[in-house]
Amino acid sequence: MIVGKESFCHFQSIQAAVDFLERYAADTVQTLYILSGVYEENVLIYRSHLRIIGLGCVEITGKRYAQELDERGKRIETFGTPTLFLGGSDLVVENIVVSNTAGQGPEIGQAIAVYAHCDLAVFRNCSFRGHQDTLFTGPLPPAPRERAEFGGIPLKEHHANYRQLYQNCYIEGTVDFIFGGATAYFESCELRSLRHYDDQPGYITAASTPQGQKHGYVFHRCFLTAAQGVTDVYLGRPWREYARTAFLNCQLGEHIHPLGWDNWNDPANEATVCYEEYSSAGAAVLRRQRAAWAGCYEAGAETLGKEQVFADTDFWKREEG
Repeated sequence: MIVGKESFCHFQSIQAAVDFLERYAADTVQTLYILSGVYEENVLIYRSHLRIIGLGCVEITGKRYAQELDERGKRIETFGTPTLFLGGSDLVVENIVVSNTAGQGPEIGQAIAVYAHCDLAVFRNCSFRGHQDTLFTGPLPPAPRERAEFGGIPLKEHHANYRQLYQNCYIEGTVDFIFGGATAYFESCELRSLRHYDDQPGYITAASTPQGQKHGYVFHRCFLTAAQGVTDVYLGRPWREYARTAFLNCQLGEHIHPLGWDNWNDPANEATVCYEEYSSAGAAVLRRQRAAWAGCYEAGAETLGKEQVFADTDFWKREEG
């Protein structure tokens, strides 16, 4: 199936192609090729067993934001904003740029680019662009803290696990721009911190790892960069109290705050989170700077390779190359 503006393409919009593929047997692997171009649409994909391959420069762009009002005059909230929603399992997404161009500010709030409510998913050579809450890696926590329900896009399927691999991807944002409860492995990715509209501190991650889940976020050989003038960026803070996040042999720019981690205004989180850094060089110096309740080690990351993090599945092996 081919999406593009050329006359030989099956569809000109991605959503139209996805809706057509829903007619095929759910257990049949389908491949969707997208020709170069900018696709201004919000795409909802519930299907499993799907490959989405961008050819050339492919960008999907939307501009929904949490403070936006729906037809009833109510805010659509964070989880009604994604440019791309993925709800199935056994997915591969390659060479796609997904942007939420709503911007930032109190009148905007959160604005998701990718809502990855998916399992056994591989993202390669993709870029996710936004500001606050750029990439959400499901599942949602059991309940929200600020209101009765999360709202947003209806969830048709709940997975037993949410395992995701991001390879050679670019992810940008300001606050909590990678957040959620998945077991997600980021390999050789660039994490770029942008300027907050009010020059407030930045936060790269906000994990909500479920209690008892062995792994949350693992960043391996990633590059943490920042736009000019950006400072005081934290590696992470806990969206929920059992957040797990580890950085392995990553290159950190000078924009990272010496403390490294924030407790989200709740000292009780310090006793339940698992925040770790592993590096072959500079660990001794970092240890003296970092928050005392976070770990910083010269070695010992042997249990955090893809083989161990995804020990119960070989989805990442099947898809390599």
